[in-house]
This record gives sequence, structure tokens and C-alpha cells, in this order.
Amino acid sequence: MLITSSALAQNAQRTGADEKQCADQFKAADLNNDGVLDRTELGNAKQTLPSSLANKGRVTRQQFMVVCAKNAS
Repeated sequence: MLITSSALAQNAQRTGADEKQCADQFKAADLNNDGVLDRTELGNAKQTLPSSLANKGRVTRQQFMVVCAKNAS
């Protein structure tokens, strides 16, 4: 049981860190702080964005977080 609890704790820590990293990436890309990445912001952050979002015209924070979390796991 200790191994399982330890593994769960490590997974929870990694998930929290991944979520924070995703949130930080979005915040850095969202230059006007409106909660949406527009074409200009997406173009500026293209190198750091998940590839499935790089060619979109508009990406909400929620959309970004879902894709980023999938890529982190």
C-alpha cells in the first residue's frame, strides 16, 4: 500500500507542477491578459505552444489547458 500511496503522491505532485507550468505558459503568451490567445499572440508564442494549437485563430485558456495537460501526461 505504501508503494501505491507514494506513486499517487508523486503523480499528484507532477500533475500540479504540470498544471502550473501550463498556466504559466498561457499567461506568458496572453500579452493583453484577456484570457484568449489571438492570432498575434499565437504567432508570437508558436515555438512554445502545443502543435495542435499553433495554427488556430483563437484559443481560450480552457482550450489551452486541456491540450497542454494532455501533452504533459
